[in-house]
Amino acid sequence: MLKSILALNFLDQIVHLKDLEDAALSAALLTYMEKQKVSAMRKSSASRRRFRQRKSWNAFQANLTDRQFRRYFRMSRECFAYLCNMIESNVGEEVFKSEEYLNALRTSNKDEDKVKAQTMNAHDQSTGGFISGEVKLAITLRLLAGDSYLDLSLLYETGPSYAYDIFHDVVENWILDDRLIKINGIKYVSDEDRLEKVALHFARHSKGLLSGCIGAIDGWIVKIKKPTLRDGITNPGSFFSRKGYFGLNVVAIVDKQKRVLYRVIRSRGAEHDSTAFKNSSLYKWLTSNWRWLKDRGFYFIGDSAYSLKSFLVTPFDGVMHGTPEDDFNFFHSSSRISVECAFGEIDLRWGILWRPLGFNMKHNINTIDACLRLHNFIVDYREKHGVTSTNTAMDRDVFDEDCRRFMASQANVGRVGVDGGELELRRDPNGMVSVGGRPTNLDLETTREGKSLRQKIRDHVQ
Repeated sequence: MLKSILALNFLDQIVHLKDLEDAALSAALLTYMEKQKVSAMRKSSASRRRFRQRKSWNAFQANLTDRQFRRYFRMSRECFAYLCNMIESNVGEEVFKSEEYLNALRTSNKDEDKVKAQTMNAHDQSTGGFISGEVKLAITLRLLAGDSYLDLSLLYETGPSYAYDIFHDVVENWILDDRLIKINGIKYVSDEDRLEKVALHFARHSKGLLSGCIGAIDGWIVKIKKPTLRDGITNPGSFFSRKGYFGLNVVAIVDKQKRVLYRVIRSRGAEHDSTAFKNSSLYKWLTSNWRWLKDRGFYFIGDSAYSLKSFLVTPFDGVMHGTPEDDFNFFHSSSRISVECAFGEIDLRWGILWRPLGFNMKHNINTIDACLRLHNFIVDYREKHGVTSTNTAMDRDVFDEDCRRFMASQANVGRVGVDGGELELRRDPNGMVSVGGRPTNLDLETTREGKSLRQKIRDHVQ
């Protein structure tokens, strides 16, 4: 009896194991069939795959008229080619990868080029080939001009997310390279030869009345999106400017040709122009070396937002028409307008500044700096190649058309806050902006020297 029971249990276990084996075989069969189905779908999709066929840069730009090229890339065709050559000479042909270099590599018979050619052929068959340096620069300039990265990805076959990767790489490693164009910063004021050249241009424009002016200074609010804690900003509200939007206060000094000589981009939008200037390294240098500038007759000019100093001449406040002070203000304003014109040209040329910059703080600052440096590059190009005022007026006309279209598209968009006038700060009897605290003896001395210098220039005007 016991043997019979044990035999039955053994048979039940065998049947159970057989059922498990059948289930395992069924599951394995289903998995195999599913994989075969996925594989067939992928093969079918691969057979219909359209490989990228990037347009040749030369073929693309040849279809554009000179006016269209200016409107697309914010500079003339010749200036673009010169910019490409400068960048290639700085970073090297292997990094820049011009279209001419890539074409030469495809047909090269040199042993050292065979590996590069094989790599390039693999890219041609899989991703459409290397993106040439001209196309990378064109994408960057179009994004700076205000174009959409989605449109650029379709036009140049780059992939939507890769357009901004190209943009940040070109800005940081090519445009912000000091070998391309350098803004000397604080070193500018210690270069006496450069100061004399800048002063000569201001003197010629003012008929010798402002013979010691070495630059016009002003502040410029650039729109940005609200900063976050990820940027290390503990007080985002300090970037909300008097204009009614978040921004960075850019302090800049320009010469008579509208070339940027010095800039500070890190100041918060809520800071007054005078405060942003006082927090700069240049102001600390000026307060320590103001006698050196005074002995040589050098000074900057700025509007009434700044404190009157021996190294910074501001206009007279509350003057009557026809008075000597009014005459001084006329010549002062005629020379100082160069910084306003520089801001206007930069803002009009680069449409990315028409909307709030949406990058992190580092990339926002890099983008603004790239706009300033490219502006200087174009100013230098004008002088070096004798570009006439007719071409400059053509640029203004072309860019203004895009600006009008953008402003029309934004006419019904709700705005945060309202535009306001210059923030009025209390002034002491010496003409200084009161920012709290008692002025030091150095502040009082430089203010007295500034009043004396301004009166001397006023008398010279008369």
